[in-house]
Amino acid sequence: MYMKTFIKTASKFTLVAALAGLAFLNSCKSDEPTLSDEQRVTKILTDNGGKWNLPAVAGVTVDGLDVTQDLFKDFSITFGEGTLTTTGTTPVWLRQDTWSFKDQSAKIIVRGQDNKEITISEITDNQLVLTLEWEYQTFEGGRAKSIKGTHQFTMEK
Repeated sequence: MYMKTFIKTASKFTLVAALAGLAFLNSCKSDEPTLSDEQRVTKILTDNGGKWNLPAVAGVTVDGLDVTQDLFKDFSITFGEGTLTTTGTTPVWLRQDTWSFKDQSAKIIVRGQDNKEITISEITDNQLVLTLEWEYQTFEGGRAKSIKGTHQFTMEK
């Protein structure tokens, strides 16, 4: 009889402990809604004023050649909700433009004025890598001044 009471009490205690554990785990869940890819990437692009800067070295490459100082000196880009502005030297970006995502995956930005597609190769809270194909060629100064090719922008906040 004593053993039967002990088992019932232990079973009740185990059940109460299990329910309390589940309630605790459930309360740890975030109340924040899950963001879509578009919302998440837009938030990263525009957070803290949305300004992205180039590092001093290898911030911009064209077909693997560093052209940061030659073609993109002091370049920065600032993303707002559907707008972008640039500073510094830039032969492939307008000073002001609009942008949107190509689709819901938020992996390709489409610029408004020329419909140029820019691939988001990598994005974190502190680093952004953009890739675009540029079709126009200059011949001034040889290959270092040529801008036709795959441009990769490695930017940081």
